[in-house]
Amino acid sequence: MERRVNLIVESLFGLGEFAWINRINAKKLGVITGSTIYYEDKVSGLSGTLTIELNDEISEFNIMVDSTIFEKWQKNPNWLGALDVYPEKPQQAAPTPGLPSVARSTTGTYTISGTSIPATLPAAVSAPSVPRISLTTSSVPAAPKPSIEKPDNILNLNIKLSTNLFGKIMISRNSANFLGITIPEQPIMFEDPLTGAFGGARTLISDTIPDDVIYMEDETYETSDIHSSKVIVFNPKAPKPSAAPIVKKDKLELTVEISSKGKGSTLFLSQRNCLSLDAKDGDILRFEDELTGAWGACRVRMDASLSDKVVRIEDEIFEATGIGASQVIVKHNDAPIIPLQSLTLGISPLTGENLWDVMSLVRDNEFALKDWLRQYLIFKGLKLRWKNANAAIKIIDSIPDLKGEILAEPKLTSSLSLRPEGLVTFNAVLIIDISSSMLARDMEVINIAPAIEGIRSAMDNERIRRFLSFFKEGIMVSRRLGAAFAALLFLAEKVGRGFGEKVSIIRFADIAEFLDFDGIYFDSASGKHGILEMAANRIVEKIGEESGTSTNMGEAIGGAHYMYRHFKEIEGEESSKPCMLVLLTDGYPTDGDNFRNAVESYFMNNPDVVFYIVGLGNPDRKLMKEIATRCGGEYFEPEDMGSLLIWYSKRARDLVVKLRGGRK
Repeated sequence: MERRVNLIVESLFGLGEFAWINRINAKKLGVITGSTIYYEDKVSGLSGTLTIELNDEISEFNIMVDSTIFEKWQKNPNWLGALDVYPEKPQQAAPTPGLPSVARSTTGTYTISGTSIPATLPAAVSAPSVPRISLTTSSVPAAPKPSIEKPDNILNLNIKLSTNLFGKIMISRNSANFLGITIPEQPIMFEDPLTGAFGGARTLISDTIPDDVIYMEDETYETSDIHSSKVIVFNPKAPKPSAAPIVKKDKLELTVEISSKGKGSTLFLSQRNCLSLDAKDGDILRFEDELTGAWGACRVRMDASLSDKVVRIEDEIFEATGIGASQVIVKHNDAPIIPLQSLTLGISPLTGENLWDVMSLVRDNEFALKDWLRQYLIFKGLKLRWKNANAAIKIIDSIPDLKGEILAEPKLTSSLSLRPEGLVTFNAVLIIDISSSMLARDMEVINIAPAIEGIRSAMDNERIRRFLSFFKEGIMVSRRLGAAFAALLFLAEKVGRGFGEKVSIIRFADIAEFLDFDGIYFDSASGKHGILEMAANRIVEKIGEESGTSTNMGEAIGGAHYMYRHFKEIEGEESSKPCMLVLLTDGYPTDGDNFRNAVESYFMNNPDVVFYIVGLGNPDRKLMKEIATRCGGEYFEPEDMGSLLIWYSKRARDLVVKLRGGRK
């Protein structure tokens, strides 16, 4: 019978040509990690091959592929998001030849610690079909699985499928010594830690295979009903442990064992400890330092190989808690768990120094980032490492706020803001509407004294003093004057930063044109005498004192694109700075779809551009919000002059990328 499964496709950044499926589907298909699978969708015509990796975190109904491949498939209008998946005949692995033997210790004993379960699973070989036989006698109940008591000396060994073992298994000499295997072909037993299925075979001993491996034939693997990639191995002839009865407890004091397996917010407990706490896989447990009160929380998983004296916690989770002690109290979590509306993430490189390259990579893989974040429980101060994107990620802020002992779960619908944890220099293009509607006097002057003092300290001449005199606390000024003040403040902030950033200003109404600063942009690093005062006079004259009638936004966006390319030519493609666009307007585009088309052509999906929009009066809010969110920025409506100037001051200093909430 043809082996086939139909799976819904999900995506994750960084998988390349690999695809993830879980062990249930691997068993159905008869594939192992490294096998080639074939996929097709007869309706859309999609077909091809991928290399399989097994991952127990994937649902039985899904296959996970690289986001680049997924996006390519999504462009096919006939594809509904699922694929038929077929196997290639699995290839069996031969025993590893020529490995050096491991020397015995001087005492003649050898201790091997347990290891965590890897993603790679052994091949599951399909059994031949057997004719169904009808029982004419009364139905016979299935025999229960035997409960076998294990000795103290057990090993967790990784399964490797092999041939020519004649129904036996093979382990290293060190492993045999540890288990007390003393005679040739002595029987041993093995247990699947996930399903509890038992098997047994006679033992072959090798001096050339690794100590953490057990070789067995595919028939032994299949007939023993093993599903896992590793087994618990023990000698049934060894003395049996005298197990103490399990006592139910509210909390346990355990020694912390640090792991670096990248398992997210997961902690591991022994089977006995899980039973003592009445904790099932996936339950949320809290661990804390009773002396300092520092704490963290994770979902629990049982590990049969783990000592009853320890709790295994991922290093990044443990470090984020600030717990300094090696002993923690483990108990059920009583803190509330809330869904997050939004998260502000601080981004920095794990390695290297190019912060903006890392920011761009994270931004380009928004949904992969959200998928990755979902494996964590979020608490205040958490610091994470997204190795696929070379990104160190710090939880800076959230809505709702993570006050006290609240835990949160990010959702695919959560919105994200990416804030660089370090200096990012950037150029800017300010695009300012000077149409006739901008003459409306509805900007209330509130809380602008610090901004006025900042302008006076940066530049001082008669024209600037006269301009600032319009802004008296409590009066209403025109939108046009407010826009001119905001541009002045932005320019002064850029000069004050002292990083050689460039600013171009485009005004638009009937036509769009650049303001002339002895050129089409202002260089904040220019040492030319009086350059800032000259630029300020030009802003007051061309924005504060002139106006037009139409709102020709499309032409203004074309000018911004020209300026963006010009900055790149000046600085060089490889070393050019990212660019911020800030559009200030109070109306609707009067040039049809030119505005939307220009933005889509020039700036959407450009990782080096962030587009912010400020709305005054009665703008096209729906369109402006859509454009800003699709270009990594935000749409903002100030309540008064004070909030407008604070917003522009922040934008001059910080390049924050906004990732929209919602589904794919």
